Amino acid sequence: MISSSLKRFSAAALTTSVLAAALAGCAPAPSDSDGTTAAAATPTPSVPVEGEEGPALDMEAAILEREEFLDAQQQPRDGSLLSAKTPEQQEFIAQQRAYLESQGATWAPETESLLLATTLDACETAILNNHRTDADIFAMHVNSSPIFAQVTQGDAAAEQGLASIMVFGMSFVCPSDAEQWDAAYTEVYG
Repeated sequence: MISSSLKRFSAAALTTSVLAAALAGCAPAPSDSDGTTAAAATPTPSVPVEGEEGPALDMEAAILEREEFLDAQQQPRDGSLLSAKTPEQQEFIAQQRAYLESQGATWAPETESLLLATTLDACETAILNNHRTDADIFAMHVNSSPIFAQVTQGDAAAEQGLASIMVFGMSFVCPSDAEQWDAAYTEVYG
């Protein structure tokens, strides 16, 4: 269940000092030539593969949807810090901030930016995969994400904590994808 994602987070797994150290060296997400943020996971091919179920991915439609999604999120695309702009983002950040502070963590603008970037990146990956996500796509997203690599630095508990927050954030920002990502989270992390 999505609401249980918040409870899975362990403050010890993603301490403020780990966040601060990781954010200090954080580079902007890779960008396409047009300045848009590139997806962390490579979408599956647009040509149907023999034996696969479901329709082929429509990449042209997915790219258009991604652009519309990113525009609607009202976030800068220049690598500057993100802050909650939409009511959905604001609710996600308010709940996450309250939870982290209740666990003794100190909130900072960099924390807000990190959690929004992680969530928006997952929503973007979901869009580019035509809203079809399974454990393999989830794992590929996490394992190829520069955000996860820099923040978790190979720490499995920190990775799981950040993935939990990411899925929780999706329940606000891209709720139609959150259930699949929550199921994939459970399959990957148990």
